[in-house]
Amino acid sequence: MKIGEVIKGLLKSRNITQLELADKIGKSKTAISQMINGAYSPSPDTLEKISEVLNVPIAIMYLLTISPEDVPDDKKEIYRVLSPLLEKYLLEIFGINKLDGRF
Repeated sequence: MKIGEVIKGLLKSRNITQLELADKIGKSKTAISQMINGAYSPSPDTLEKISEVLNVPIAIMYLLTISPEDVPDDKKEIYRVLSPLLEKYLLEIFGINKLDGRF
């Protein structure tokens, strides 16, 4: 999963529109749309602002980019075991819903 997909899922989870995010971080709606669609990745400063608006640490946002395809074959079993625990953690601590059914 790309960071733009994570941002999109977090916006949906938080009931925040792209326009609202754009206004809060000083970017255009077009820029937000381009980030979400993968046209470009947000700069570290922009990602920091996004994480503040969404109330999710950047590290968690990057954690959410990990998909089963990213996990080496010899580690897939532990990923399968830990994924439900990560989902529970993210739900309880950060109020993040499943973004795409991965966890």
